[in-house]
Amino acid sequence: MIKNLTRGFVATVLAFAALAPTSAPAHADELTLVEAITSLPVAEEVREGCKRELYPHWRDDDKNGCSARADVLIAEAIDAPTVGADCTVSGGVWHSYYDDVLVSGPSGVDIDHLVPLAEVYDSEQTPWDAARREAYANDQNSPNTLGSVVKVLVTAIR
Repeated sequence: MIKNLTRGFVATVLAFAALAPTSAPAHADELTLVEAITSLPVAEEVREGCKRELYPHWRDDDKNGCSARADVLIAEAIDAPTVGADCTVSGGVWHSYYDDVLVSGPSGVDIDHLVPLAEVYDSEQTPWDAARREAYANDQNSPNTLGSVVKVLVTAIR
């Protein structure tokens, strides 16, 4: 819940910051946010070489018997799910921060990387080794890496 509040707060602050008028006129070498954004070059993305297999995910890095996906489901539930044998998650309720929807049951929830794996691949200035890619794909130490969202929404935007 705290993760979702933090994400929502950051998104709200950024949205209002973009809309806020500047209090002083810009100097000749400064741009407004809109001018800076519109001056960025636009080009087609090239996704050559990016494969999900480069980012092994849903591992049990903490050796608690649950995959990273199950750990995120359990951690982000608003109403706690039942955790059965082999870390089978059932019941529970989750909040999808993308669209402010409550979802009952884990089958309607997807665990999404807030920065998609393909975008991470494209952004690697120095190519990451396999261990670093796997660590990112399963990172539960940052509230900004993995999050629970409505499965239908994630499928629609992929």
